[in-house]
Amino acid sequence: MTHRGFFVTFEGIDGCGKSTQADLLTTALEERGHRVTHTFEPGGTTLGKRLRTILVHDELAVSPFAEVLLFAADRRQDIDEIILPALHQEQIIVAERFADSSIAYQGIGGGVGKERVESLMNLITSGLIPDLTLLLDIAPDKSLARKASLDKIEQRGSFLTLVRRAYLDMAAQQPARFVIINAARTREDVFQDVLAAVLKRLS
Repeated sequence: MTHRGFFVTFEGIDGCGKSTQADLLTTALEERGHRVTHTFEPGGTTLGKRLRTILVHDELAVSPFAEVLLFAADRRQDIDEIILPALHQEQIIVAERFADSSIAYQGIGGGVGKERVESLMNLITSGLIPDLTLLLDIAPDKSLARKASLDKIEQRGSFLTLVRRAYLDMAAQQPARFVIINAARTREDVFQDVLAAVLKRLS
């Protein structure tokens, strides 16, 4: 058992399998006797659900920088309402997306600026950094082929190629925190690597 909270995040482009792998990981850790809290962004809180509608489904035209701020509001609520309380109770947090998403999607993909978004995220998260980040890496054409319908962020085509490159660069710069997992394989094969990476860090 862990003696303090442990914060693991899933990152990657749309359709890489974050939700599926987070569900599998949560179940596997609970079966091993860990207390686990599973959250996701945007939408893990009541405020987040409302913001998710604006960010993903509405026809509102939101500028890239405004989009960063909406995601930031969702993230801070998630931290205050879900993540910090669970960490204080020495639980394992399994989160789908965190600050890295804003840096990759809006900072680099959306052109808001990597350093600008990084400094904003540092402020928003009060310096909270995941203990482990699992990057589910897959080519955009393969990931989008898995989805029946595309939301407005996913419809940006070549945008996701930029985002994928941004993620891989971040992982190369922070090898102690990131583990890159080939997400183009079967759900079971991907999960074997996910669970192995998490159990290695927990031990």
